[in-house]
Amino acid sequence: MTPDREDMTSGQFDRMARASHARSVEHLSPAVLARLRRARSAATEPRRGRGFGWLVAGSAAALALALVATLQLQPAIDPEPALSQPQMASMPAEASAREIADEEVAAMLATLDENPDFYLWLAANDEALPPAEFSR
Repeated sequence: MTPDREDMTSGQFDRMARASHARSVEHLSPAVLARLRRARSAATEPRRGRGFGWLVAGSAAALALALVATLQLQPAIDPEPALSQPQMASMPAEASAREIADEEVAAMLATLDENPDFYLWLAANDEALPPAEFSR
């Protein structure tokens, strides 16, 4: 900025801006001035017919709230009824605890056999393991 503009007060700036605007309006054609006046008067006129839009939007919002409220109040439908006691795998009554544990371990290992990507991931991440400090 030039030094004379830095010293300018807001009142001086306002007067200069109004003078510049008045000079520019003098150079406009009468057709452009008429079109600007029509646009200004159209912008200040009150608008009609907007009440119906608010009614539609309000009723849609009320309907959505009612739908959400009814869905929240409905009990959850459980596809499997809750069991009073946990059921064990079908094992004979005389099966020992070791046999039951062996069956559970076999079931867990079977899920790992179904996904060979696990083993590829495990082999790829060997360098992420900490070094063995106590190897003998």
